[in-house]
Amino acid sequence: MTSFAFTTQDLRSAPIEVRRWLIGRIESELVALASVVPVAVAPAESPALAACTPEEAFGIFDRIKGDFAATHVFLELGRDQLESGTAAPLHAVNIDALLRNTQLDDHRLVSCLRTINRAFQDVRRDPEAMLFGFDQADHVYVHEATYHSVHNLWQQLLQLHAPAETRTAEPVDWPAAGFEPRQLGPSESIAGHRQH
Repeated sequence: MTSFAFTTQDLRSAPIEVRRWLIGRIESELVALASVVPVAVAPAESPALAACTPEEAFGIFDRIKGDFAATHVFLELGRDQLESGTAAPLHAVNIDALLRNTQLDDHRLVSCLRTINRAFQDVRRDPEAMLFGFDQADHVYVHEATYHSVHNLWQQLLQLHAPAETRTAEPVDWPAAGFEPRQLGPSESIAGHRQH
């Protein structure tokens, strides 16, 4: 591959045919570059990522549940956002999506990931265990087993709260509960009730 550098003065002084040819080449290269979709590639020089079991995922959750931001980041690792092109057995999470979904800044996200990894090391009793890997294309990686463990934990948490959210409200028998609210009709003046 050969490359050339031209100044704007060089381009202005070039014959019109050369300028048209250069513009055509530049446009075709830009179109080709824009059509390339970056594929998530496993981090090349990271240590092997640990596969977190469902029991370990619960242990991590139990240790970090007092830290809302870290808990949110941890559960985001189990979100249904599988990216195609990720080399098995890894699961890639787009860092921009993680920042957007958690509404954290870069520094706070890094702090949360450290907190999660320390909790994992405590649960596993291995100070060298690594739960995450990163690449230059703004992805954080976890082992596919970790993704499934966190996803299952998230589903279990949703099921714990689903009955309260989905049950239909039964009418309350206010007099039996010891409270008789005064009924206001559409024709009654609200100002008149301030006197009571």
